[in-house]
Amino acid sequence: MNIYTVKWGDKYVASHVNQLLDSCKQHLSCEFQFHCITENPEGLSEEVNVISIPENNRLEKWWNKMYLFDDLLVTQKGEKMFFDLDVIIQKNIDVIAEFDPEDCLCFVKTWWHDLDDSYENTRHIPHKYTDLNSSVLRWNDTLDTRAIKEYFNKYKKQILWYYRGLDNFFYNRRVVKQKLFPVGWVYSFNQGYLFPQDTEKHVYRALPYICIFDSMGKSEDVKF
Repeated sequence: MNIYTVKWGDKYVASHVNQLLDSCKQHLSCEFQFHCITENPEGLSEEVNVISIPENNRLEKWWNKMYLFDDLLVTQKGEKMFFDLDVIIQKNIDVIAEFDPEDCLCFVKTWWHDLDDSYENTRHIPHKYTDLNSSVLRWNDTLDTRAIKEYFNKYKKQILWYYRGLDNFFYNRRVVKQKLFPVGWVYSFNQGYLFPQDTEKHVYRALPYICIFDSMGKSEDVKF
């Protein structure tokens, strides 16, 4: 198993990467190698395999996660998982490691939103609607990462201008086949767990495996 994260800019620091590594060591039974895609490896644990972002990189913020699908950078073979740095792994995540991605890219679905209402209000504005969240990803060598890379590079200017992030891009463009993690595995600290049964904000829940801190840009959103 290969586990990846991405650190770019100064929003997160080396300690966040090292903390995620320690959390994976605590909550994962299988052997794994931990990788960080970054332009600044200073302070990272010696256990972290550094994958350097190209010096001519012009991507910013979350768009640097697209390097996950660059076969010139990510050359490791086998099973793969990705975690954003602003997630909390709450308990053993063997089920995520054992989840079969088939030939798909596996996403979290945002079950905490009123998806029917969101679709009705924003379906005519593709760059605003998505029910995907890429805080946790799962895939392996059967995923056609080259198709992702080639499509992104071909239309990069348009994609960066039109979409607010990877989630909207992957939802609307459907460059590769997608698969969703089962309902209830992940929840949002800022938005809730399952709509409409449990939408209380800013509370921790014991049942899910992962807590994420997705933000809608509201003042009440809590940052990791």
